[in-house]
Amino acid sequence: MKNFKYILRLTLTLLLITAVVAGLLGLVNYLTEDKIAALTREKAESAMQEVLPAQNYEKIDHEKAGITEAYRADDKGYVVRVEESGFGGAIDMMVGVGTDGKVCGVSIISHSETASLGANCVREDFRAQFVGKDGALAVRKDGGEIEALTGATVTSRAVTAGVSLALEYVKEVG
Repeated sequence: MKNFKYILRLTLTLLLITAVVAGLLGLVNYLTEDKIAALTREKAESAMQEVLPAQNYEKIDHEKAGITEAYRADDKGYVVRVEESGFGGAIDMMVGVGTDGKVCGVSIISHSETASLGANCVREDFRAQFVGKDGALAVRKDGGEIEALTGATVTSRAVTAGVSLALEYVKEVG
């Protein structure tokens, strides 16, 4: 009987601690939700300016899997927000495509890739490989011309697929 009371007390203590922590996490999420959304919006707007600077971005309706947003950037081209699955989760990126159908820039908005490996997809030298490219892109291991990140082929393929998807979308729209 003593053993049962001991187990019951431990169970109730653990349940109480879990409920309090879950409640606190919910409260913190509620309090920071708007701030996080605003920061994400700012980061996306900054990425748009980075990949294809323009005065106005006119939102375009889209119905293509993987494309989360698309904009016409004045008469300079298009900015396409793409989400691809990498090694550690979704890679959210912005791709600028000029009126000539070539990539003007790539910006990684967010990712969950492995530190020092896939996380290197944000490096300028990796992203610069895409500038000036058009058509279907692939990493060198797959017969393309994009140099994959060392130890992060899955991430490299995901970014490359995202840029290719943006190019394909702009070709359909433009």
